Amino acid sequence: MEQPKRIGIIGGGLAGTFAARQLQVEGYEVEIIEKSQSVGGRMATRRIDRGTADHGAVFFTVRTDELAQEVDEWLERGLIRKWFGDDFPRYIAINGMNQLVQSIARGIPVHLNEQVGRIEADATTLRTIADSRTRVYDAMLVTAPVPQAYDLLQASRLTLDAADHAALGRVTFEPTFVGLFELKDPLEIGEVGLADDGLVPGMLKLVNNAEKEISATPLLSVYMTGEWSEAWYEKGEAVTLAEIERLLQAQLGPVELVSRQLKRWRYAQARDVFHTPFLKLNHHPLWLAGDAFLDADDASGRTRVESAVISGLRVAATIDAHFKQHVLTK
Repeated sequence: MEQPKRIGIIGGGLAGTFAARQLQVEGYEVEIIEKSQSVGGRMATRRIDRGTADHGAVFFTVRTDELAQEVDEWLERGLIRKWFGDDFPRYIAINGMNQLVQSIARGIPVHLNEQVGRIEADATTLRTIADSRTRVYDAMLVTAPVPQAYDLLQASRLTLDAADHAALGRVTFEPTFVGLFELKDPLEIGEVGLADDGLVPGMLKLVNNAEKEISATPLLSVYMTGEWSEAWYEKGEAVTLAEIERLLQAQLGPVELVSRQLKRWRYAQARDVFHTPFLKLNHHPLWLAGDAFLDADDASGRTRVESAVISGLRVAATIDAHFKQHVLTK
């Protein structure tokens, strides 16, 4: 009896986690390699004293039947709840967005704090090289942001043709800074804890995690625009955080802060997207997927939670079909 194919997935965000879960269901041996200390990617949550703050995705919406089915199950399991909106609901995860990904990833082998430096190939396998550690797979999926994925592929001993270079080299992302501010006293932000209109220049949105009901203490997540973040990206952390605090005080009036932190997302929002849910290298059993890979009928044109989920599901189905077709043609 033939051994199950081994699939290595670089990146433990939504696309990688959903692809891993689906491939595991189909009987593949799947491993996620994640450079951070937790799966989740931009479904990110930080604990601050007794408080909890989301500092990546604030909420998610549903446009596809596939995600709607997942959402029904998550609601039944108590993993998420509706935050606001009746005709077009915004959903959030209980206890922070990262907890949802942690729940989905349960049972999937994950190697944390492992950064792959290059990928090597021979006639039948692909190998990840991370420091002195080598892992061997029959196929691979890379779900890191496209510029990071492209850098990895260029550093690897793989064959990339002109079409691969052209497709991957054109995609750029804008950064985002997020200031996390712990307040001494409670404060209301808008009707539900979210303000994204009428803000001072440079501020994209303002979220009160206590009103969002994921924090026991008043914790604000202050998201800066891509343009502002690009202009400040090479400046020091202390001066950048101080400027965000100044803008926050200008927006809210004088508020007393208990603590402050800064989160820097280098790859927050794709300026260009793929209008296909994944990309396969022409010369290797290696696929790329993620939130910048949109389904052909996705009219939004934006990276988001749902695009990452659908990309993961689509690429998993294609990898499965690839190996089943290989068995049929042997």
